[in-house]
Amino acid sequence: MVLNFDKSVYLRITNKKNPLQFSYFSKSQPLKEVSQYKYLGITITNKLSWNAHIADVSSSAFRKLCLLRHKLRDAPSQVKLLAYNTLIRPKLEYACIVWDPHTKSNIYSLEKIQRRAVRFIYSKYGRGTSVTELMRDNEFQTLQSRRQLLRLKFLDSLINNKLGLDRAHYVTPVSTRQTRHSHVRSLTPYFARTDLLSFLFPRTVTEWNNLPS
Repeated sequence: MVLNFDKSVYLRITNKKNPLQFSYFSKSQPLKEVSQYKYLGITITNKLSWNAHIADVSSSAFRKLCLLRHKLRDAPSQVKLLAYNTLIRPKLEYACIVWDPHTKSNIYSLEKIQRRAVRFIYSKYGRGTSVTELMRDNEFQTLQSRRQLLRLKFLDSLINNKLGLDRAHYVTPVSTRQTRHSHVRSLTPYFARTDLLSFLFPRTVTEWNNLPS
């Protein structure tokens, strides 16, 4: 395989206010530094913030929804629902266990797409229509609750050695005596001072420990 260094870039990931500055070269040619880069469908930024990725996902999903609204305007609800579940929701949930947002703005940005899709699926565009009731009547889960369930399922698979990963690198069973606030499968919580506490393992371990016995 031949690398095209003219298209190669580098991404410096750090939270330091004054990071060390280095330049990188390939065959005496300097590589361009970028503040974010899309890799395997995930937008990674130099601050490890998921804002850019969620904005990109929301924008892409909305464009697809607009296309479906144009192409399937007169289709029955079953066809619209199938199209949404096949073409849009997978986009909204791709690799979501990693980037599942915790801020209200990002959560709303994603939920807004689904709520618009629900109106489209059931052809209910009137201002008097409650989308929340429409979702409840048709057993639509919020994307937020689906992401939480996916994270917990991932953690369960990791604990039970179903992923081919060494769980000891990621989670540790609680070594102290079980209390009324824990269960036999409780895990040692993560501790972090930064926003990283709100994502994947730190967040999911806390939710796992809060599950009923």
